[in-house]
Amino acid sequence: MLIQRSDELTMLQEELQAFRASYTHIIGSLLAELALIEEAVKEAEARTLGIEHALESEEESSSTSNDDEADSTGMPARIGLRKLFWSVARMFHPDHAADEEEARRRHRIMAEASRAYKEGDIESLNSLLGDEGLQAYCAGSHAPDGIEDVASSLLGLKEQLRTIEFGIKRLKQNSLYRLKLKVEEERALGRDVLGEEADGIRRKIVKARKRLAHFS
Repeated sequence: MLIQRSDELTMLQEELQAFRASYTHIIGSLLAELALIEEAVKEAEARTLGIEHALESEEESSSTSNDDEADSTGMPARIGLRKLFWSVARMFHPDHAADEEEARRRHRIMAEASRAYKEGDIESLNSLLGDEGLQAYCAGSHAPDGIEDVASSLLGLKEQLRTIEFGIKRLKQNSLYRLKLKVEEERALGRDVLGEEADGIRRKIVKARKRLAHFS
């Protein structure tokens, strides 16, 4: 069971990573382009109306408030991601363990947190931070002294399985994973969801470019 679930988690992670890369390539670049053009339109309008100072003040305020928000590709801002990661680390770092067994449990959770940070997976970090069961899991009861090797090994396998189950649960709750499932379901019905979304963004880009041309 442990091997099967571990393989399932690995497969899900690889599929989600591939979908994230595809989504960023197809949609993210278009959103970034649209954001740049719309910003240029705002600046042109501000210059025309003679309110450059008001625009600068708005940009400064927006920059401060958006540090922890997602960027135009749907990926989290690095500052917010880093804050989340360190919050998880403060809660689950192995240095806080009471003994070696608890340290191993905490290490497995931190391995998942490191993966989420590396991949920009802000939802998994939020899930780790808000999962009350993980705290009890880290400080769970330890095997009594003198337990037989077989029973001790079984306990370790159960702990690994539980960690993997947590990982699968968090991954399936990820909004990007749910979008992936929707895209696959619609594709089976002959509909290209990402293609339609990309076409919609391209139309917005054309309109934004026309607005910008009026100020040239």
